[in-house]
Amino acid sequence: QTKLTRVNNITAPMPSASPFVVARARKAFCIVRMEETGPTVDREEAAPHGGGVGEFRESSLALGAADTYEGETADAYAVAAQAAKLRRFATSAADDRAGSDGGSSDDGGVKPPDVASAASSLSSLGPEPTSDTPPLHDRPEPSYLLPPPASSLGVGAHAIAGINATDPRTSAAADINTDPAGVTSPAAAAWATADATGGGDEGFREVHAYPVEDTPDLPVAQVEEMKPWLRRREGKLAALAVGLLLAALAVILGVFLTMDPSEPVPVVEEMTSDAPTVSPTLDPRPLLTVVRERGSVRCGVEDTVATGAVQFGKFAADLCRSVAAAVLGDPNATQLVPVGKDRYQVLNDHGVDLLTGDAWTVEKAMREPTTGSAFIFGYPYYFAAVVYVGVPNYIRCAVSEKRYDDCGGLAICAVDSVELKDLMTSFFPKSFLQFDAFPVIEAALHNGTCNVLVSDVSQIYGSELQADLNNGTYVMSDFRLSLNRISMVTRTGNAGDQEWFDVVDGARYAMWRATQIGLGLDPAACQKTLEDPRRGSGPISFLDPVNCVGNYAEIFGRSLSTKILGTPKAYTQAIDAPNLGSLRCRDCENVLLSSPTLREIVDRGSLRCGIYMDQERNYTKTSLPVLVAETYCTAVAVAIFQGDPGAVNITHFTEIDASVFPDDFDVVAGVSGTISLDGPPNLSYDPEEPSPWWRATVYFLEDKYYLDGVEYNGIGKDLVLATKSDDEDDSLARLVLMVYIATVHAQRIGIGRSTSHEMPLFHLLGDGLSFMLKDVVALVGNYDEVLAESLRASDGQIEKGWNGVVQNFALTTRAPMLRCSLYGNCPPEVLGREVGPGIYMWDSSEFPDESE
Repeated sequence: QTKLTRVNNITAPMPSASPFVVARARKAFCIVRMEETGPTVDREEAAPHGGGVGEFRESSLALGAADTYEGETADAYAVAAQAAKLRRFATSAADDRAGSDGGSSDDGGVKPPDVASAASSLSSLGPEPTSDTPPLHDRPEPSYLLPPPASSLGVGAHAIAGINATDPRTSAAADINTDPAGVTSPAAAAWATADATGGGDEGFREVHAYPVEDTPDLPVAQVEEMKPWLRRREGKLAALAVGLLLAALAVILGVFLTMDPSEPVPVVEEMTSDAPTVSPTLDPRPLLTVVRERGSVRCGVEDTVATGAVQFGKFAADLCRSVAAAVLGDPNATQLVPVGKDRYQVLNDHGVDLLTGDAWTVEKAMREPTTGSAFIFGYPYYFAAVVYVGVPNYIRCAVSEKRYDDCGGLAICAVDSVELKDLMTSFFPKSFLQFDAFPVIEAALHNGTCNVLVSDVSQIYGSELQADLNNGTYVMSDFRLSLNRISMVTRTGNAGDQEWFDVVDGARYAMWRATQIGLGLDPAACQKTLEDPRRGSGPISFLDPVNCVGNYAEIFGRSLSTKILGTPKAYTQAIDAPNLGSLRCRDCENVLLSSPTLREIVDRGSLRCGIYMDQERNYTKTSLPVLVAETYCTAVAVAIFQGDPGAVNITHFTEIDASVFPDDFDVVAGVSGTISLDGPPNLSYDPEEPSPWWRATVYFLEDKYYLDGVEYNGIGKDLVLATKSDDEDDSLARLVLMVYIATVHAQRIGIGRSTSHEMPLFHLLGDGLSFMLKDVVALVGNYDEVLAESLRASDGQIEKGWNGVVQNFALTTRAPMLRCSLYGNCPPEVLGREVGPGIYMWDSSEFPDESE
């Protein structure tokens, strides 16, 4: 019932220690004085839960006053600010009372000098809390506030709801003892009597009021009643604006309503042009059919001039040529289309058939941020370390993440990519970072704008920075910050997209295995293919890329580097998975409901998993690869069935027909996910008989490779978890991949079964699977735990071998090097030099000529 009004023309001097507020309660004008004689205690600092009714009243008055004056003049705002101080009194006193009763507050509160007087001075706040009195936040708010009894007030005083006026010990009389005529006010007399009898209570601030009409000669402020909003200037302007808008709408409606419907509507004549369309028209046929009919493969490649990665651009171009050789029999039947940040939009719009290389992340594969689409990433063909390059002193600052003293001038320029932005902003504040294209940050390093550059080595190699590193102008960090897994990328979701991916990745794999078994560039065989009138039709030969472009080592040495690094007598870590990227998604649909395949599994109540036991390798139920497969089958069921490890049926079998996917299973483990080069029909791919298998992920690598009874050193056959190929629904395959990624990611960041709660939430497959990463690691642990437990339960015939996880943070090299250990054909040790225990480095350009 109390409203504060704007105060103008104050005619009496007001002591600075005694702020006043003029209030209008109904029709009676009062002077309200706030006396501050004790320590100030903030409500937010000392307020406990609960409190008396008086506290509620004071808070209501002060808050109402502040709301009334919002947006008014500076003087009025100051009045409201003073009124807001009313909230502090009851709070500090209630804290003190809580302390005296054995209660406590978070910050301890400020204790009064006299506990007894404190309790007395707070009598107006309501009854003392008892066991039958619930705390304030549990009580219903009062529908009305009763004023204190008139007998407790001074002569002529009136109770104002919300203001504590019942305790006559501190009041306005403390500073205003007489009016100008020398007459003591009734209230002042009452307070003076209380002080004289020892009723004063120091250390508190209280608020009291007395009616103005009882002391007519007391100088008061003149009060101006606030006008209604529409009568004020801002209200009039708003009303005028609304009126003009309504008038404009009336004119527009009048024009439309008066139009003659019989008048002809202008027709835009369609014009045709011989110029090509900006983006190609979507052809619904399988992409392999479209490419063969077109006669060329369109590859999206980064503009090597724009990025500076000239050598890596050549490497990517050779990969495109290898696909053309496989599909069309002609390595030169390619169109290299420069792409930048729009690369995924170009691919999605069918502007290109594939991207020759981009960093593989879960986010891009599941829901690429610029398009919202999913894409298929092949197995990485290059691991590009993310490193610091720059001035030596500042490289040390960046590595140690130091930003003060001699490192205060640290300025870091990084390539503008989603991955690097996420990475670098987790290391440094944004004020230390700049992001732009590689040529821009390279120039910034040279002109001193930045003293440290961050990029993956795929862009550094072949740029001017390579020469600066060689001559010592700049240095590179010894450790890599992260690892970008560069893969070829294709579309998904259209008819024939999985078939097209099989062809693209088959070309990559053929060149990789060719390095291991000793096949390489064969110009004579390539020429024979070029002269074949049937090339570009019929079955696809994966030997054509090797004959016409070369094996992986030949392409690497021709484009990137002739240097080779290896550990001839030891295994290296080869189990890998992409980085995560962002796993958030607000509108991703729940695949457990939207996917027909997953819906069928959920309705059935269990996952059917088959494990193939290769008899050529004498696998049994106690073989290490079989036990690892059992663990992953169970983990997939845990992801689908919300942590239930019993919702899986596992079947072991020893015979398989590669031409069909067995209908008895949802997932099959133990099969090889790659082609072999052991002669027809596995040497080729027949478009008339597309593969029914979709390899979701590799989970185990055999220690040696076997071909036609011959044993080769290096990585052996890769065992995969496979699903049935389906262009329209690949949700199960993506879920299986994420189960595997969860174990690898957990191992990289040091999370195990006991700390599985630290795994991130995962929303890219919908809210129904948001806890799947936590559930999987809680059951099976990280990859090392999976392998260790399987080893303990195995027959001991197979060792760990290559099955260690590739780490993101590790030592790096200052130049591109081919890792010969993976291929098992490192050069003789005498031709190289030992750079570490059991680690050798060679330069193929220094090898003696075999013809000599």
